[in-house]
Amino acid sequence: MLAFLALLVTVNLVSSSNFTQAGQQNPNAPSQQNMVSGHVTDDQHNSIADIRVELLNEVDSVLQTVKTNGSGLFIFRRLSDGTFQVRIQASDKGYVAQTKRVDLARPLGFGAVSEEVDFVLLRPNNNAEPTKREVVFVQDVPEQARKLYQRAAQLLQQPDKREEGLATLRSALEIYPQYFDALDLMGTEQVKQYQYDAAIPILTRAVEVNAKSYSSWFALGVAQYNLKQLPLAVESFRRAVWLKQNSVNANLWLGIALRQTGPVADAERYLKQADQLTESKLPDAHWQLALLYNQLKRFNEAADQLEIFLKVQPDSRDSESIKKVIKRFREQAQLPKR
Repeated sequence: MLAFLALLVTVNLVSSSNFTQAGQQNPNAPSQQNMVSGHVTDDQHNSIADIRVELLNEVDSVLQTVKTNGSGLFIFRRLSDGTFQVRIQASDKGYVAQTKRVDLARPLGFGAVSEEVDFVLLRPNNNAEPTKREVVFVQDVPEQARKLYQRAAQLLQQPDKREEGLATLRSALEIYPQYFDALDLMGTEQVKQYQYDAAIPILTRAVEVNAKSYSSWFALGVAQYNLKQLPLAVESFRRAVWLKQNSVNANLWLGIALRQTGPVADAERYLKQADQLTESKLPDAHWQLALLYNQLKRFNEAADQLEIFLKVQPDSRDSESIKKVIKRFREQAQLPKR
């Protein structure tokens, strides 16, 4: 369907993850498509259902409340840019309350942002450290380098202090070039700012130091994908999914990369997994599945996915054009197979 491919250029929809643009929005308007998701488990990796999760603004006003599903998943959708707090209220279940901060800031002011925040809940009498999905990595870091890293992390939370923060990270790495936390933070920040060429050697060093870092593998995959290093990106995303199987972003990105490199059966599986993790509320998953089914000439299924996309994202600026494509797909599906 050449007409559909031409429309894709017009719509220019790209995955709305931590590091991507979503062309469905006016880049000068505040984003209302941002999303925060995560999983709640106990210290034995068991998912905890029916836990109340609150989203608060910076002055502690509750904006939204949801409950975790059977997989321990929670999702807050249609969020503006800004700084929020995610709070777990679980005293009625016998767990200690927890709060985590999350920043939704679009790189260069474009697109939408999707952040993942996971919680491991403990009982009040459980003083042991929780067992973590990602293995804790410990280094004997020189004190001066550690202080510089901590200072850089604080500076990078302030948009007007970003360059100072990156310079401070570089100073920490000059003292200790194998400093994993500094490498991971530096590479991730570079990817957020589309500095892919600079990010790849930094993140490559990070995964050489700590091969079990989900965040480093995921950011490396995003950089490789955007530089059209697709086979390498597929491998990085596979590592990220292996480390964090319930990551919406890692499953989505792996599916996107596999759609272009194959095998397509794997692409379909990971895209469907991303969709399932968000209870079929992730527009990018439906869009990518429509692309995949068009590739495979499964036109009815492609039309189905676009219809779901419009239900999930009814304010798409190209909705009328997409409806025309759906109609053409239905017509194409009725044609005799050659």
